[in-house]
Amino acid sequence: MDTYVFGYGTLIPKHYREHKIVAEVKGFKRVYHPGEDYGLWYPFVISKADATCRGLLIRDPDGSFLAATDTYEGYPDLYDRVEIPVSIIGNHGSLFPDGQVPTKAWIYVPSTKTSSLTLDRIFKQMKKHDKDAYKEMMERDLWLEKMQKDYPEIIEILPALFE
Repeated sequence: MDTYVFGYGTLIPKHYREHKIVAEVKGFKRVYHPGEDYGLWYPFVISKADATCRGLLIRDPDGSFLAATDTYEGYPDLYDRVEIPVSIIGNHGSLFPDGQVPTKAWIYVPSTKTSSLTLDRIFKQMKKHDKDAYKEMMERDLWLEKMQKDYPEIIEILPALFE
């Protein structure tokens, strides 16, 4: 049986040309801030009950993509990997073997160590010294804005990612 990975951050620019299925997960918010002051040069997700996050659904028929991504994401030290429900955005049933549309995928979330030692400190620092940057990061999807700017063709290839 195929495995699926939900790519919400740096996996998007690496794989959007060959993996064109947009999916959505509930209960997660993508967080990214381009400023150098806080060291958030890559996106990650945090749990947030009322949030949704769109990204790529990457099919992994033999487990090799998951193994490579574990290494890329620093699993299990920097990130944990959890299997969560996904919803496919758009009519992509024909893109799946035998029309079996997946309902779950693996997502990489900051590990407890990363969250408690790094992210909590950064969020507190931002709230104290730059409330506007923190507010902007929490209210806007700065990663998708960066994708639109850096990869303008992505809007045509994956319009559902930006809706």
